[in-house]
Amino acid sequence: MRCSLAIASLLILVSSLFTCISAESKNESIIIDPLNYWKRCSLEGGEWSICLQPTGYGLSWYCPLDESEHALEKLGNISWYGIQTDFHPCFKCPTEDSPLGSDCLSTMTTLVEQYNITPTTNEYEDIFEVGIEYCAEMCEAGLSGDGCSDENKCTGGSHFCDYSGDDELTGVCKMCPADVGECFNGGFSSSDRSLKECYKCRLACYDVAVSSLSVDGEELTSEPIYSATQESTLSASGPLVDCSDIILADVDICPDAEGSVCLVEDYTFDTLFFDISDKAEKSGCVAMIKFDLSSFIGGSHHSYDHLTIPFVSVGTNDGNHLKNNKIGSTAHVGSEIWGSACYPSFDTIACNDKIPCQDADTYCDYSSVVQNGVYVEGECVECPKGEGGEPDPLGCYFERREASFIKTQEEVESCAKSCGAYLTYDECKFCPNDISAFEFGVENKADQCHFCPQNDVLHPDRFVPLFGKNITCRSMQAFFERLEVPKDSENCQLAQSFNYICGCQGPGYAGASTQAKKNALVWVPRVTAMLSVMGSLFVLIDVLRERSRRSKPFFQLMAQMSFFDIIGSVAYAFTSLPIPSNFYFPGAHGNKASCTSQGFFIQVGTVACFTNVSLAVYYFLMIKKGWSQTRLKKVILWLLICPVIVGMTFAFAGIPFMGNLVLWCNNSAPWWPDIPVAIAIFVATFIMGSVFWDVYKKDQASKRWRQRGDSGSGNSISTKVFWQSVWYLM
Repeated sequence: MRCSLAIASLLILVSSLFTCISAESKNESIIIDPLNYWKRCSLEGGEWSICLQPTGYGLSWYCPLDESEHALEKLGNISWYGIQTDFHPCFKCPTEDSPLGSDCLSTMTTLVEQYNITPTTNEYEDIFEVGIEYCAEMCEAGLSGDGCSDENKCTGGSHFCDYSGDDELTGVCKMCPADVGECFNGGFSSSDRSLKECYKCRLACYDVAVSSLSVDGEELTSEPIYSATQESTLSASGPLVDCSDIILADVDICPDAEGSVCLVEDYTFDTLFFDISDKAEKSGCVAMIKFDLSSFIGGSHHSYDHLTIPFVSVGTNDGNHLKNNKIGSTAHVGSEIWGSACYPSFDTIACNDKIPCQDADTYCDYSSVVQNGVYVEGECVECPKGEGGEPDPLGCYFERREASFIKTQEEVESCAKSCGAYLTYDECKFCPNDISAFEFGVENKADQCHFCPQNDVLHPDRFVPLFGKNITCRSMQAFFERLEVPKDSENCQLAQSFNYICGCQGPGYAGASTQAKKNALVWVPRVTAMLSVMGSLFVLIDVLRERSRRSKPFFQLMAQMSFFDIIGSVAYAFTSLPIPSNFYFPGAHGNKASCTSQGFFIQVGTVACFTNVSLAVYYFLMIKKGWSQTRLKKVILWLLICPVIVGMTFAFAGIPFMGNLVLWCNNSAPWWPDIPVAIAIFVATFIMGSVFWDVYKKDQASKRWRQRGDSGSGNSISTKVFWQSVWYLM
């Protein structure tokens, strides 16, 4: 918790710093690498400062490019999004002659009194206690050779606690290596526990940067990129062009962008800055402006790769204003870095391919460090959980927010493997089940799965139900653009079965690749169902209009079978109409209630199938057993009632499971709803086969008594019964 709060602290700290920057600081431009800049103050003679912001979100260690008192004083009163914010001055490690105090406790006490700080002013943490903790680890902790433990720490950034064994309670402070990669060299760390402590030497840092943006003289609020290797001072001007297609259409080059300032709408919310800037640089852009659909200015994922052009982000409203009104106007973009803000890793459990997470129900989120476009480091976090605390395996794919954010391939793989996540869709009865969520990796980009293979997302804001709520077509397309899922995998097939929702051409809608075929899937079953209704209606009328027929068992069974067939066929005739409209099937205008109703009446229609069994029993008793009509009338009530009881029982039992089955709504539970109908078909077939065999044997036995002229006739009784049985079963 402390680590995540510290990250939030730094983001707000950096946001607060940039708006107060002006032309006062004119440092010579140098390359700033936030992954290694902490060494300047920890290992190369620079001097750390400790900064507080009691009305904001916390504290940080600050390693400035300019160590003059004037540079630090400028942080005391700043403007954050046009609002004056009381940002308290930074202080350096206390000494005997320090005006604030000779130690961390007295220094913090003086600050609290001097600036009238309520110790718990900060809404996330006790700023007084945390200030002492940050100061103590930087200024009063152990150095090389000193004893250390969980309570008695070594100086952050320059020393770590080397434990001789994983179960040891105490260790000895050891100097941090210049390259944390040395931590993994055999013998440098005495234990696995020491290895993790050594890895904390490389502090998590963000650029303390500022940015400026003006378009045709109109000043706009912007933010720089805080976590990228970039020059300390960058600026460029040029006409504004819309290059959103480098994300939306996944193209590598933005046309007519040479010498221009490129504007990009990041509909995925978290495309890596490096990915965008790399394409922009190839297109000839001299600067980048990014905005997304969230209200927050900035990005959620960071890239430590090298940026060579000024890159800023703006809010949604300003981004849309630029896109709709300012294309072609002259834009000026600038950025400047003051230094690096870092935080100590009190509770951080870093992880990478060499340091896996050890605790149960945790995984490495791979969201901290990106190099060469690949996430190489993160923190151990709990497996995703739902709002009620229940496991949420699908949370391994997207973060659950009002607008779901795509996770990285490295994080998805780690989460799926550690948390047992599988890509399934319970409401899809015929979809593949229990598909492994970590089936990734393609040798050739041509073999990578694309949600919409033609990149023809016509409805980007529609929701796709596969991964849960709030997953849009845009996010689905971006997910499969980012993650290397093989196109012949079941993962890909399952996802593409939903791409029709987004208006994509392809086999998503039950194999129909064009709109005409989709319409055919709606109307062909509708026409055949109405033909069935008409046929059954004629049979029913034919039986009911004559009293003599109404009293005979055969016609009573035919009347019942026709009646329930009409119910089921009418329900089928609605096809996609009752399906909930959020499935976006052709002709779907229903809701959950209408879908359940259609499924229920389709199940009621199965009574006709079970009555078929009764009719087969009727033939068996009359033909094979030789029962008279009088005797058959004694059992006809059971032959009529039993199919109704069975059919209605399964119809009511299936109500909780009624759902979309692509062409109509029906019982979507796996397999068991189909078993009774399959048994009925088998029993009816077996009985009619028995009847035919009995007639066949009798027909063969009677041939010896026939006249020779009739012996070759093709119109034998057994042949007639056979074909009548076939047509009956069909």
